[in-house]
Amino acid sequence: MVDPFKRPKSFTPLVTIYICAFYTGVIGAAITEQLYKEKYWEDHPGEAVPLMRPKFYGGPWKIYKGTVLPPNK
Repeated sequence: MVDPFKRPKSFTPLVTIYICAFYTGVIGAAITEQLYKEKYWEDHPGEAVPLMRPKFYGGPWKIYKGTVLPPNK
C-alpha cells in the first residue's frame, strides 16, 4: 500500500539559525577589531593602526597594502 503524501519538513528554522550565527560572527569580528584599534591608539597615539593578524588562521596570507607583519611567536 502507498503511504499518504506528507509535506517535507521546513528548512526555515535551520536557515534562520545559520543566518543568525553568520551575523553574530560578523558583529563579533567587528567588535574585536574595534577593541584592537582602541587599545593600539591608547598605546600609540597619533599612529596608523597596523593590520590585525588573523586569530584562527596560521597559514600564509597576502597583504596588498601596508607592511608585512612578523611571523607568529
